[in-house]
Amino acid sequence: MKIKSMVLISTFAVLTAVGARLTVPLPVIPFTLQTLFAMLAGLVLGPKKGAASQLLYMAMGLAGIPVFTSVCGPAALFSPSFGYIVGFSLCALIGGTLRDYFRKKRGEATRAALFASALAGVAATYTVGVAYLYAALNVWGGGATFFKVLSIGFLTTAPGDVIKAVVAAEIARRLAKYGISE
Repeated sequence: MKIKSMVLISTFAVLTAVGARLTVPLPVIPFTLQTLFAMLAGLVLGPKKGAASQLLYMAMGLAGIPVFTSVCGPAALFSPSFGYIVGFSLCALIGGTLRDYFRKKRGEATRAALFASALAGVAATYTVGVAYLYAALNVWGGGATFFKVLSIGFLTTAPGDVIKAVVAAEIARRLAKYGISE
């Protein structure tokens, strides 16, 4: 792997860690900038390297480095929000795959194509995150209905992630103009 790729993968892992610290506290699932950086990882680095950056972020947290919003180390596996961390790698993978598809089809990924790619990626994050949250609250917690989990883990944060998808698409488009894209 080239040094530039390793630097970019590491940079996006660190940006995701910083995004975990920029938080608005909400019950159970906080609003953070992690999804913005997971979306950007896919849109800027492409599917494989974007996913690698998010897997590196997850590995750092599971190793005990304090990069998650809550508990780090192996105990993070039992956090109700851990499914979202798993979903970040899928976010980058799917977003990057769609970005590549649009590039191949049109020669470039338009702002709308990048936005759609980011939304598809973050949808994957929510799919894994909400499912994990439901399981965690019903296995380790006191129990919660699916609609309660959907309210906590999706409805409260999804509008912000739509805005983050707009921002990610614009940043990725501008970075591509300057050749800062894989």
